[in-house]
Amino acid sequence: MIFLTVITCLLINHHWHRERRLPVDSWFDAWQAWLISHAHRLPAFMRDRSGTLPILAILLPIIPPALLLWLAEGRFFGLLSLGLHVLILIYCFARFNLVALIESYLACWRRGNYEAAYLETAELAPDAFHSRFDDYTVMHQQFLDYVLSVSLRRLFAILFWYILLGPLAALSYFLLQHMLSADVLTEDRADDRAWQRILSLAEWLPARLLALAFALAGNFVAAFQRLRERLFDNLQPGNNLSLLNDCADAAIGKPDADIREAEYSVQALWRLEALRDLVLRSQIVWVIAVALIILVV
Repeated sequence: MIFLTVITCLLINHHWHRERRLPVDSWFDAWQAWLISHAHRLPAFMRDRSGTLPILAILLPIIPPALLLWLAEGRFFGLLSLGLHVLILIYCFARFNLVALIESYLACWRRGNYEAAYLETAELAPDAFHSRFDDYTVMHQQFLDYVLSVSLRRLFAILFWYILLGPLAALSYFLLQHMLSADVLTEDRADDRAWQRILSLAEWLPARLLALAFALAGNFVAAFQRLRERLFDNLQPGNNLSLLNDCADAAIGKPDADIREAEYSVQALWRLEALRDLVLRSQIVWVIAVALIILVV
């Protein structure tokens, strides 16, 4: 079932170009607000611990899907369980088609309409850019970083935890991301740093497996050397994405001489197109790896 679920979800994710936001997407924000408003009803030993609300926010929503998965086990030749696995994974994926987002950005960039590239991207992915700016080189670098971030956090890490521990683990990881991005349950900066380190720990192995996939799908020698150099980076927030950025650069390699001599806009187009193709090839590498693991195990 794992392999079939992964293939199905990747195909849906690749070909589903329409808007993916659902009417129930705001439920987790409402759930966090409800927890805050009712925190005073918790027992004193739970109320006095800073991590209680974040733990409850992540663990309690897992109970209903866990019950559904238990009830669906073995029903209709396993098709009901398969459907639930697919629904949970698709729910954890990004609310937009990443390739379509990149193509839209590239189309604007090719026309030299950088403002449109910013506005159209920000409409589909509001967290793609940190702020408005006039320097489009900064904008482009932020978009490249965002492509890697979405690839890791809303695709490959989700698949990793699903393959390793099942759909509930993937959902828990997704809710952890959502909780930290909302930043309403962490009480102070130290508490936030602790949960950020937990997120970094959850992404430590998926990031390195993705970096290895980059090496296999691109310039293996250069990317694998970069991975070896940074394999045991600490769990500081941002280090996993920094590692992926370095390995992606190495896997893509250097452009031809005519592109290196061209203006920045041409180089930027080449870099983003190469990154898009690298991410797509890495998905194929993961699918092959999952198939081989299932055959051997």
